[in-house]
Amino acid sequence: KKMKVLLITLLTIVGTLIVHAQQDSLRNDSTIRLQEVEVKTARIMNRIDGMMYIPSDQQKSSASNGYDLLSLLSLPKIRVDEVNHSVSAIDNKGNVQIRINGAVANKSDLMALNPINIKSVEFIDNPSVRYGEGIGYVINIKSKRADSGYTLGASLTNSVTSWQGDNIVYAKWNHKNSELGFTYDFGYNDIRHFLTNETSDYQLNDGSHYYIWRTDSARRIRSFTNDIKLKYVLADSASYVFQATLSGRFSHNPGSNKFSRFTSQGNGEGIQSALITDYGQDKSFSPVIDLYFFHTLGKNHSITANLVGTSISTNRYNFNNEGSEYAYYVDGKTWSLTSEAVYENKLKPFTLSVGVNNQVKYTRNIYSGDAMSTNNMHSSTTYLFGMIKGSLSLFPQRNESGKNINYSIGLGASNAQFRQGNASYNRWLFRPKLSLTYLISKSWSLSYDLEVSQHISQIAMISNTRIRTNSMEWTVGNPNIKPNSVFKNTLKLAYSKPRFYYELYGEWRNNHNCNMASYERTVDNQFLYMQKNQPHVNMFIIDNYLSYDIIPDKLKASVDGGMYRYFNRGDNYNHCLTSWLYSIGLQAFLGKWTLTGFADSGYKFMEGETWNHQGGTTQLRCSYRFGNCHLSLIIQHPFEAHPKFVHQGLVNQFMHKDIVARSNDDGNAVSISISWRFNSGRKYKKVERRMENKDTQTGIIVPKL
Repeated sequence: KKMKVLLITLLTIVGTLIVHAQQDSLRNDSTIRLQEVEVKTARIMNRIDGMMYIPSDQQKSSASNGYDLLSLLSLPKIRVDEVNHSVSAIDNKGNVQIRINGAVANKSDLMALNPINIKSVEFIDNPSVRYGEGIGYVINIKSKRADSGYTLGASLTNSVTSWQGDNIVYAKWNHKNSELGFTYDFGYNDIRHFLTNETSDYQLNDGSHYYIWRTDSARRIRSFTNDIKLKYVLADSASYVFQATLSGRFSHNPGSNKFSRFTSQGNGEGIQSALITDYGQDKSFSPVIDLYFFHTLGKNHSITANLVGTSISTNRYNFNNEGSEYAYYVDGKTWSLTSEAVYENKLKPFTLSVGVNNQVKYTRNIYSGDAMSTNNMHSSTTYLFGMIKGSLSLFPQRNESGKNINYSIGLGASNAQFRQGNASYNRWLFRPKLSLTYLISKSWSLSYDLEVSQHISQIAMISNTRIRTNSMEWTVGNPNIKPNSVFKNTLKLAYSKPRFYYELYGEWRNNHNCNMASYERTVDNQFLYMQKNQPHVNMFIIDNYLSYDIIPDKLKASVDGGMYRYFNRGDNYNHCLTSWLYSIGLQAFLGKWTLTGFADSGYKFMEGETWNHQGGTTQLRCSYRFGNCHLSLIIQHPFEAHPKFVHQGLVNQFMHKDIVARSNDDGNAVSISISWRFNSGRKYKKVERRMENKDTQTGIIVPKL
């Protein structure tokens, strides 16, 4: 702990020293040379809701797709997995939503993106009411679209040390205002060395303790995914955009199994030992139709509309023989219709935006076998919002525009309805949000944000189904869960120069009457896990982020470090936790060669009575570009044969757990990525799509780890 405190202190001191060094350098090098003038702008610029990154030519030419570019930008608190092609928040703040020209993008969109055409990347770490609930970060990539010609390409990423891969082929054809696109993505995993060790202590009704050790001896996890998307776009950048997308996703787990040594002691028995087996398989198919329309209504007015229809069909089978054989089947069907409309008016003093989002959903999951249950769940959510955003001057003018206060004021209102049998709720929640940014000088800025949002549990946890986790535990749905409000205050001080960016960030978050884990013990010594509303989970954060171009356009480094403090109050407990999180990134651009490295400590948090330390990651990448091709060698967790994936603990009054999971497949993992792209056509125009909606929740309960 002392080392971690020292690290954060050093980060703050180093950041301050470099700031003063930069200022001294500017004072000592103030000579104006009129013979040759080179104007440079900062690569990272402050915005009212986050930052804007301007990728350098070296970064764009060194990247083969959108994931590569995001990795090179070293965004704070963002982890980019270039092998599995995923982007996640290290701090679990919320989902990371990625957009291209305002439209929510999926994996195939990022894989087919040409980094050369990217103009800027907006990193929104403080999403406005416009983005709805559950979004922690928004990354909006602004790119140009070809006016004529076609693009063909492929990106193949496969591991040479394990059976993992993600491969995509794509094609686009542009003619005047029309674009036709096709993508096919195939991914596979056959993981054989993801093993867990668990120690559990159950306090029985008579006061005695029953101890169980579960130690995996072998495991196999298999999955195959196929994604196909066909997209048509009709666009006039000055007037309208119409986009129709038809996509289908088929995922299949033909059979995954786990063999464990089960050892127990207590409950009036001596030491008992047995071999147990877990087996599961599932498959799902989800077709989606997506219609999008944007139209300008005069010089400053615009309207945007989106309609998405989704169907999800799922079949699942699970078997476990711990104590006794337990098996069940699930036949799941989900249908949803999501619609959204937004009106925007760019008035002189500010920009006004108002909109509405509505989703109607029906879920029917039929459980058979040892879990006999039928769930017919009707749910709907309606979200309305209004927001004004602008600039004004209240203090002495410090910049060219004379405006040194940027503001955003928004109000969102959500209505959540749920009905299943006799259980139902109908609740309105409001989401006011205020954002203020004071431009102290050309380099310094101070931002404050106040927000009230809401949290709604996943629909699976509000079903009335009960699933056995193991011989002692059950996962139980609770239809009486109610949504809760989340209060958040943030303060950010930032300093920006062409080669340097520093940020000091603080946050206080209050989750009142929130959905927290609850464990109950029955008279026959069964332990039930469910979620229910309890007093609060509060969190305090202080964080430092520093980015510096050591050698302009050649060598760049970034460091991030923070302290997290959690306060958990349940119906019958109080738990606190302090954790530290840090990460470091380094990029070197050597002509056609690019070398990058990234490492983080992993995120440790506590929610309710469970603490969880997600394993840290280390990734090295060496890439070489030749012509239209990129060849990359990626090494994950170097010099680690058995990297820790997660370490989890439970501190309940009735039971204690300690679980460690290690993934040997990820240790010293080596992957090769080959990307090829051929373009014909060089005229570009700007087209922005500003919304997209999707639905992935099946409502099926998955037993807690």
